[in-house]
Amino acid sequence: MKKVIYEEYGIKVQDLRKIGNYNSFRLHQTDFVIVPITNLDEEEIYELYQLSEYMTEKREPNIARIVLTKKNQLFFEKDKVKYALVKCSPYTQGRFQQIGRDLARFHQKGRTYPYQLSKTQRIGQWKHLWEKRLDQLESFWSGKIHVQPFTQFEKMFIESFPYYLGLAENGIQYLVDTELDEEAQPIDSGTICHHRFHPTTWDPVQCVKLPTEWVFDHASRDIAEYLRYLFFERQEELRVNGFRFLDDYDRTAPLSAFSWRLIYSRLLFPIHYFECIENYYLSPENDKPIFEARLKEILTTSNQYESFLKNYSNMLSMRTKRIVLPTLEWLSS
Repeated sequence: MKKVIYEEYGIKVQDLRKIGNYNSFRLHQTDFVIVPITNLDEEEIYELYQLSEYMTEKREPNIARIVLTKKNQLFFEKDKVKYALVKCSPYTQGRFQQIGRDLARFHQKGRTYPYQLSKTQRIGQWKHLWEKRLDQLESFWSGKIHVQPFTQFEKMFIESFPYYLGLAENGIQYLVDTELDEEAQPIDSGTICHHRFHPTTWDPVQCVKLPTEWVFDHASRDIAEYLRYLFFERQEELRVNGFRFLDDYDRTAPLSAFSWRLIYSRLLFPIHYFECIENYYLSPENDKPIFEARLKEILTTSNQYESFLKNYSNMLSMRTKRIVLPTLEWLSS
């Protein structure tokens, strides 16, 4: 890797070390991170480069910028894997104090991005993407039912899928109803979001915001995924702080009725379940036990997840008299 970086960038690397999951090195008091980006095509990388340059111009703190190679390329290849070299902001000390407030400010700046995007664009695409994903998994499930014997994972998948199919359909219908019932406000225009936003997306040690994690979408994406992550990974934090993250966000950038309902539709759609099944079948054999344990956890906490969805609805009607979420009968019974 050191040799390739010297050839591509003319940078002599002394020592490689880890920042989070990535290799990194330091040069003149600045950290550089080597990020694998095989899942991104060239046009997508270019759009992410433009977004990171824009957010740097807007003086958003802690943005990592993609470094161009000597040949002005956005990435390099090693052993058939594409990598981007990103340069961290020199001001990476400190902490993200109020992540709800910081995320709201980040979204406010991202909303002013003036150029057209195509590859990183997800605004208005949830229904299509969710339906496609649901159809694929349903078709896969139908094929699995008749193939015996079942592994432990397959038995759990086959038995649980009808429930999550119903939950997914509820999420899609809720999204459709929201788009019909509610008027989108200025805060509902597209902004820079993350594939999956959670407490460590903005590396808390180095305070780094990596553009390779971004998509252009509705802000509710990040809010919902953060709450979902807390439910599965930080139950105690969710229990103690409840929806404080949401309060911090809403105080900084007040959310519309449209936003509140989009968050709910995204929480209803069981992305966590879909990803677990997909990752199990796509992963090498030695990683499969991780996803088997994960599925077991998802299934054993399904009642608690229903309570979490109920609590979101109750919290919202208590917090604000102007927004009442339409209830789902089976959840409120």
